[in-house]
Amino acid sequence: MKQAMGWKIGLFLMVMTGATGSHAAEINLSSATDFTRMELLLKDHDRLHSAFEMNVTLSPEAAEHMQRITHESIGQKLTLSINGWKISTATVQSALGAQFQVSIPKAIAKDLLPTLVD
Repeated sequence: MKQAMGWKIGLFLMVMTGATGSHAAEINLSSATDFTRMELLLKDHDRLHSAFEMNVTLSPEAAEHMQRITHESIGQKLTLSINGWKISTATVQSALGAQFQVSIPKAIAKDLLPTLVD
């Protein structure tokens, strides 16, 4: 009886995980190969943020990959990493193209920024 109950609970948990758990899509960009332009806003007196803003232009190949991944992930979570550093996870509202802006938390920027200069 205990074994049957344990099996049913295990099956229920697996079904619920599959039904409710959605894994975030991930995209890892390399500043050396995927970016053709980066502009970093380090300070803006008019804006009080705990993050740096970076405008990015992707290479044609990276832009195609980004557009495909974001288009397939609309309404789902997407984790963006740059040079192996997790920058953010957000729900995709629309497909991204070659140009976009990303907010980099200051705590991550201290480690990420040195890797951007190659």
